[in-house]
Amino acid sequence: MCGIAGLFRSEGGIHAADVAAIGRAVQVQSHRGPDDSGFYQDSHVVLGFRRLSIIDLSPAGHQPMTNEDDTIWVIFNGEIYNYLELRAEVLARGHCLRSHSDTEILIHGYEEWGMDGLLQRLRGMFGFALYDSRSSACFLARDRFGIKPLYYCSDVSGGALAFASEVKALVASGLSAGETERQGIIGFLLFGSVPAPATSVRGVECLMPGHYLAASRGKVAIHQYWDPRRTSETGDGAADESRLAGILEDSVNRHLVSDVPVGVFLSGGVDSAGIVALAARTRSRLATLTVVFDESEFSEAAVAQQVAQRFHTDHREVRVTAEDFVREVPSVLAAMDQPTNDGVNTYFVSRAAKQAGLTVVLSGLGGDEIFWGYGHYRWLLTRKNPLHWLGSTPSMLRNGLLNGAVAYGRLRGRENWKRLAFLKNRLSYEALYLAVRGFFAPEQIARLLDMDARELSHAVDGHLDFLSAGSDSHAEGAPAFSQIEVRRYMHDQLLRDTDVFSMAHSIEVRVPYLDHCVTDVAFRLPSETKRPQAMNKPALVRAIGDDLVSSLSRQRKQGFTFPFAHWMLKHAGDLEEKAVHTKLLEPRAVRKLWSAFAAGRLHWSRAWATVVLAQSS
Repeated sequence: MCGIAGLFRSEGGIHAADVAAIGRAVQVQSHRGPDDSGFYQDSHVVLGFRRLSIIDLSPAGHQPMTNEDDTIWVIFNGEIYNYLELRAEVLARGHCLRSHSDTEILIHGYEEWGMDGLLQRLRGMFGFALYDSRSSACFLARDRFGIKPLYYCSDVSGGALAFASEVKALVASGLSAGETERQGIIGFLLFGSVPAPATSVRGVECLMPGHYLAASRGKVAIHQYWDPRRTSETGDGAADESRLAGILEDSVNRHLVSDVPVGVFLSGGVDSAGIVALAARTRSRLATLTVVFDESEFSEAAVAQQVAQRFHTDHREVRVTAEDFVREVPSVLAAMDQPTNDGVNTYFVSRAAKQAGLTVVLSGLGGDEIFWGYGHYRWLLTRKNPLHWLGSTPSMLRNGLLNGAVAYGRLRGRENWKRLAFLKNRLSYEALYLAVRGFFAPEQIARLLDMDARELSHAVDGHLDFLSAGSDSHAEGAPAFSQIEVRRYMHDQLLRDTDVFSMAHSIEVRVPYLDHCVTDVAFRLPSETKRPQAMNKPALVRAIGDDLVSSLSRQRKQGFTFPFAHWMLKHAGDLEEKAVHTKLLEPRAVRKLWSAFAAGRLHWSRAWATVVLAQSS
């Protein structure tokens, strides 16, 4: 796992200022790669790299990496889990490899199959840049789900393309002016994180999952090489479900390959317990890690210990207290690459992993999104299309009902009721997503940003239109909602937060449930197969095939949460003062939010969001 940065000028003319800019971008990402650094430059490109050594710890794994005649160069952040098979294939085709690193596969795979052919063959998580000096072309590529990040700006002076693993690296380089992007801030208040491809910085964009960018001769083109909608058609349910067990076990085994210590984040849920169950079949004395609290109602220690004992793991518990939280707030905010209302838990468990001597940790992230583990799927699966009854109601009556629901939410302090306003003028699964999974309600956003209803409506429509463009127009009910959840919540929040906060401690987090060989099968399973009934995530539980995991799936689902509300209330005065000085929000609206939080009428994450934006301004 690494940090990359670079600048490409298709017409040539790289100069000393370019090299210095990329030097700054690399330095600010030193936490992503404390083991090594490297640079390459010629007249068209400068490439910078920070390395966290995972596979092939020798100097042969140094980057930027090149081919035999120094015509193709690559900088790579990620892991390729089928690199041994691809290595054998390119060797058989006559290529000469000088390392045992998975990075080198990208170079020779590109030579052999081209960029499209290479990306179709890769099984893993990645964000990389490849420079072909023969054609003066530069390529940027991301994995199918966007597990690893990659950002770029193409409006640099002179028509250059700049890129990096973190937004703040591009700002630190000076190649981006670092001006706040208002649409990104509105998106954060809508969703709880900045919705891609927007970022919180003007002119900086996120390369979308399953896409690659090709730059040459002064032109930049973006291509999509993988689309989850193409794998979502129903297949043979019985055959797919029977295949899933073997594919899951294979995925976990591949994710365990490492030349440095590996462990598993273990909570009390099905997803992490399932990873441990599958890993224990081939790995003895697996290291597991659980965070515990003084506030016993939030602690999953007892269940985690049960799982650890069942699979004979080397189990470690790390206690996190309110004092730890307050002491680490400046570091958490400094690590944050873009505004987010979540991820603090990942910061602390990654810090614990570092203290435990681990470098690579497996996570159950993605299990809920791919196998429909959230409570709202139970509701969505009871109706073929939950929007039909609203659509069949006359608009005047419908808006009256929604206005009444919003008024009730305002009176009772119920945020979920206030978010129903998103359905007033737009009946779509995208609007339903905001109503169910959104962050602030429209009236709250308008007050916080001091904007009128027309401007807000235009901004909301822009974000919803983008979501709609990537959705399958034929999907209904749970499948339609799942597509949005994977693209929005999982990518823009869970994966981004996991990457940023784990890399703050130089920890690589791997997510076996998001191996595309697993998800391709899971997406094809009939809805009935994934319907939660007596157990949660039945398709996943049956595929894991373990009695303890099955028992956990029948218990009440508890998300992996920290006692943030307790901790924030203890230090509300200091945190509120940090928040109220942001240039992005209206101070009186911020004060009102904190008053509502103190009165128990507002979720802690909304108050925390104001602290986050104060750091961003």
